[in-house]
Amino acid sequence: MFIGSVKKSIMNIWGGMGLRVRLEIFIVTAFLPLVGLVLSLYLQQWNADIEHARQRVLMLAEQGASQQADAIARVRETLQTLALISEVRGDGAEDCGPPLRRAMAFQPWSTGFAVADPDGRILCRTGLGNSPVTTVADQDYVMLALATKSFSTSNFRIGRASGKPLLAAALPLLNEDGTVKAVLLTGLDLKWLGDLTREAAEAPGTTVTLFDAQGTILAREPGPGALVGRHVADHPVTRAIFQADRGIVEGPGFAEQPRIIGFAKLTDTGGRIAVGVPRDLVLDEVNRKIMWGIAILAGVVATIVAGVWFLLDVLVLRGLRDLQRSATDLSAGRIDSVSKNAAAGFRTREMGNAAQAIHDMGATLHGFAYKDQLTALGNRRYLEARVRELADLPPGRRPTVAALCIDLDGFKPVNDRHGHHVGDAVLAEVGRRLLNCVRDGDEVIRLGGDEFVVCLALPQADWLTPQEVAARIIASLSAPMRLEQAEIGIGCSIGMALWPVDDTDFDTVLRYADQALYAAKRNGRGQVGLHGRPVTASVDAAGAGSA
Repeated sequence: MFIGSVKKSIMNIWGGMGLRVRLEIFIVTAFLPLVGLVLSLYLQQWNADIEHARQRVLMLAEQGASQQADAIARVRETLQTLALISEVRGDGAEDCGPPLRRAMAFQPWSTGFAVADPDGRILCRTGLGNSPVTTVADQDYVMLALATKSFSTSNFRIGRASGKPLLAAALPLLNEDGTVKAVLLTGLDLKWLGDLTREAAEAPGTTVTLFDAQGTILAREPGPGALVGRHVADHPVTRAIFQADRGIVEGPGFAEQPRIIGFAKLTDTGGRIAVGVPRDLVLDEVNRKIMWGIAILAGVVATIVAGVWFLLDVLVLRGLRDLQRSATDLSAGRIDSVSKNAAAGFRTREMGNAAQAIHDMGATLHGFAYKDQLTALGNRRYLEARVRELADLPPGRRPTVAALCIDLDGFKPVNDRHGHHVGDAVLAEVGRRLLNCVRDGDEVIRLGGDEFVVCLALPQADWLTPQEVAARIIASLSAPMRLEQAEIGIGCSIGMALWPVDDTDFDTVLRYADQALYAAKRNGRGQVGLHGRPVTASVDAAGAGSA
């Protein structure tokens, strides 16, 4: 009874509406699924951007841990080499200071060298007389080196002489009978932390924080200097970081702002390195896209509604009675059943145009979802759709795909010096040049910012063809650009991996290519990194390969 009453009320309201109102409701209703689709696509992009930021901070943290391990290996090798010098070993009457000072000129990572006797008294050092420290007998790492008669390192600490965070190392010098004759000492400066910070700074708001094994902040770049030296082991983020050797944490940082933090354990010290980025900044771009998408969609709907209202008002007056009798059929979508008494040719033509307009706007909005508006290249969503298509093919028909991750070198100064409008023009020109470097059927994707991906379809697993394409790309992007009456010079670095050779999951292959890219960037501009292989190309090599 109640349902029947509600139905009757709705029908009464509907029957009291004019034709134009009914048609406008029909058009708006037809747009609702499209609105849902667009919002769903933007939500997926939102999640994809978050995941991209998570993987990036984790990769940078692991990169920092790897750099620290490499630095400790260099320290060990250097001390072992110095231990072969007779003056350093104290085999004669010569002062051990001069050879240590000569070694300093070739070891920029070192804060200084020193030699101590088995009791910990300093016998000689670089810069003798500049330090108040005369003994190291109370240092844990020295006592460990004496006890084990082997190379030993300290935890990260604030240097007693320099007042800066460093890692100390000791190598015992042994007599022929195996007793300790002296101890060779040095300190490792944290310059690698600054290099990592500069790489991380490509994403605004990124910070790199170094903790010792007890949860004390030893260095933070860039960031408030007041945090250095603070013991923060009880902070929720710090507790989470020290519960695992590597991982990702999301939560309020030390400034109580939501952050995405990747961390990794530092070998031999028990400390941690953490790379964090503000969560809000990660989402700024996608939120801006969502707002623009909603505004465009609202404008499209409003324009169509206003246009249809105007057309009906001007053109339908003569057939109004017949169209009103057909309102029920129109509202139900049964357009062909409209009364034959409608104005001749009017219904089919005008309603067909409205339907075509809706179809065209749907195609336009589809383009917004799958195409990068600046470069007209495919975007991340387009790449994911293409990967799904390839994954759905039978195994015998799937091609091998070479994924080339491309990151522009020297792009950030272009924005800073010439403005974002020139930066946008550079990105558009990069897109055009990339298309000229690949074959028909290959895909060029802009992931965002100055990050691009090129996907090459290969008949079989082949490293040579991707390397040739990478060489052409490096040579093309290294050529100067003439924009806004200014000559712009940039370059690029490339990392590559093969799907499904390196992994059957394309996202994993893309991560491998991204890791190879950052390995290449550490070797300088214009380098090519291959997953699982050493860096193989440079700007010069690329130029020669394309000549």
